[in-house]
Amino acid sequence: MTTPALAPFAPPTPRRSGLHTALLWITRLVMLPQAIAFVLQPISIGSFLQGTWAALDVHLVTGGILVLVTWVTGVCGLALGVVGRHWWLVATSIALGFLTTAQVALGSTRVLVLHIPLGVALVALALWLAVWPWTRGAKGGRQ
Repeated sequence: MTTPALAPFAPPTPRRSGLHTALLWITRLVMLPQAIAFVLQPISIGSFLQGTWAALDVHLVTGGILVLVTWVTGVCGLALGVVGRHWWLVATSIALGFLTTAQVALGSTRVLVLHIPLGVALVALALWLAVWPWTRGAKGGRQ
């Protein structure tokens, strides 16, 4: 005798712990300003290229701050990834810190052939990491 198939019904989603919820909110709160700072980087360098010299200082200072910020968000992503078993989040959060550090080094040494495309990728990655904690997958839906 076979059991009836319940194909149209999704399996119940597991209930997340209070620690997962707290880490999710912390991650949400740190990833959003990080993404905003990353988006300001091409705007500030574009302003510099248009002739606003002070914008270069903004670009340099923001880049230095982002190195610190990405390591803080990396720790948050690491914690949430381990608790929620989102292993890709662990790797991505840590990679963002390393890549941002490399990005600042490339910009400081004026290796623009790598600095510019890496910057585009970092902005996209930071935006994605800012959006993901608000999705159903982050809350404990599908994994």
